[in-house]
Amino acid sequence: MSRRPTAGSETSRRVSRRRWLSALGVTGLSALAGCSGEENEEGTADSEGDDVTIGAFPRFGVDDLYGETVARTLARRAFEESDHDYGFDGGDMVTPEGDQVELDIYHSAGQETSQLVAEYIGQELQENLGIVVSVEAIDGTRFNNEYWTAEPAGGTDTVNGEEVEWAQPTPQNPGPQSVTSNEAWDMSVVFGLNTYPLNPLTNEVFFDGANTVYNPVGYYPEFDATGLFETARQATSRDELREAFVEIFENLAREQPYVMLVLGDDLVGYNPELNGPSENFSNGWDFPAWYAGDPTVSGSYDTVSAAGFSTLNPLYNTEAGAGTAIGRVLDQGYTFDDDQEYFPLLYDMSTENGEVWTFELRENLTFSDPYGQVTAADFVYLVQEIHQSDWANTVSASSWEGVEVEQTGEFTFQATLDTPALLWPQSYDPLLYPIPRDLLEPYVESEDVEGLQQDQELLELSFTGNLGAFTLDEWNRGAGTTYTRNDEYYLQEVDEGPDRFADGPFFEEASISVVEEQASRLGALETGEADAAGIPPEQFQSYEENEDVTVREIPTPYNRILSVNQRANGWQTGPGNLFQITAFRQALAAAIGKDDLIQGVYRGLADAHFTWQPRWSEFYPGEE
Repeated sequence: MSRRPTAGSETSRRVSRRRWLSALGVTGLSALAGCSGEENEEGTADSEGDDVTIGAFPRFGVDDLYGETVARTLARRAFEESDHDYGFDGGDMVTPEGDQVELDIYHSAGQETSQLVAEYIGQELQENLGIVVSVEAIDGTRFNNEYWTAEPAGGTDTVNGEEVEWAQPTPQNPGPQSVTSNEAWDMSVVFGLNTYPLNPLTNEVFFDGANTVYNPVGYYPEFDATGLFETARQATSRDELREAFVEIFENLAREQPYVMLVLGDDLVGYNPELNGPSENFSNGWDFPAWYAGDPTVSGSYDTVSAAGFSTLNPLYNTEAGAGTAIGRVLDQGYTFDDDQEYFPLLYDMSTENGEVWTFELRENLTFSDPYGQVTAADFVYLVQEIHQSDWANTVSASSWEGVEVEQTGEFTFQATLDTPALLWPQSYDPLLYPIPRDLLEPYVESEDVEGLQQDQELLELSFTGNLGAFTLDEWNRGAGTTYTRNDEYYLQEVDEGPDRFADGPFFEEASISVVEEQASRLGALETGEADAAGIPPEQFQSYEENEDVTVREIPTPYNRILSVNQRANGWQTGPGNLFQITAFRQALAAAIGKDDLIQGVYRGLADAHFTWQPRWSEFYPGEE
């Protein structure tokens, strides 16, 4: 596919785009849907007037906020704000020197969807803004190390008329816009980010001011982001929280710090006889109640994973796949049900004001011999002596910084926060694995981090007693894990949740097999050797029509975004950096049609993404 115009007319660009969309299976769609305004005799949209209305919660990329006219109108607003003389020459956007604007866009090498998204964006920006886009593949690790992150340097800059200091720079926000990565870049679709729909306050890592923890693109908010996040932190009711968050997300929709494109789903194929999987963000929370055929204990629940596990030590694992393997034999403190409501597993949590939280353990929890009953002392010791130590460096260490923990009874303890947080459970910070105090004490006394990391009981999960649905039989480092039903599972005795918890789990055995090749994983699903496997979007239709597989579309919190480099080494095409101007980011967002992107690239398996929350979030701005 040509990355540059083959002719100077607008007509040639439109034909190219139609052919590209047709090749993706979008034939029959209106390839130019959403373009407003009449064309003049030279083939460019009429540029007279400046009547684009953004509104409180704009939805760029659809309806009246999509197309050539609106995109170019917004771009002209940006030109007026710029110190440099950018403009349009016929259909082309040109630099002050009169050259056509040329930008690069990076996508993940070897990932078809990432490449198609990048190519689609290139076509849209050429079509609607007259920008030539060079599409480049890159390894994700290399992009992260050389382009996305930088050596922390710190510094100061003026943001919204106030001097801001980067006192604690990070590789993901190394300093003001003048601090750059080793390699220059313009645009990227290599990484998506988490929208944290259960606890939007976590988004402060992205947007709580220009000097926040994670800001590789160098975005400077023009609204009082810090003040609004502080309002949310101080909220004493859900209504106050929602009011603050809605204002934050309306502002992010307007300013487009990252150009928001789509929110996709995980596509998972299941054994059609399996009862339990749901198209819900919390799919799997009730796994002990799942069954195949009839709700009787029988058979094996077998899944496949693309990669092996580097550790099964609950204190040090950072891999999602290993987290699933651990979760087969060891529950954490709580989960969220289909209504996204807190559901207690090992312990319940309660608070009056969000500052002091009470943890109340179930009294039927036991470790394997010789450790005995699980008590509050085990959790308090874990937090105080491991997570809050200066030597253990566990995965959860940052979650317990500044939290005062004390035991208040045999099965109760309290946590006092520096700042009240009504949504603390939704942050997952207070989510703990149960680990026996007696197992940990020798490592605490000697401050032996290596010994703790390599402890065989932790690696082999042999201490888990009745704390999980299964017991681990074997972890073969290259092949996966095998399990046997835990007949003493504590959830059998609880009153909450599905009635079937009393008899669960409903499988005699379980396994997770490492199968690196996608075709082999799908083959195992088709033949019944696996009960669940991920489905690639391009094969969704064929599996949806396959009676041997049931496909579920499961919402995720991760988005697909166009990252634009607002730092000094972005916008390599000419002087200044138009990416730093909100009106230009709005122009980019208006130039990229979400409907055709969803239908053409994602085959209808994604939702339009307008602000930093999925539509089903409690904190999504209203539709009015």
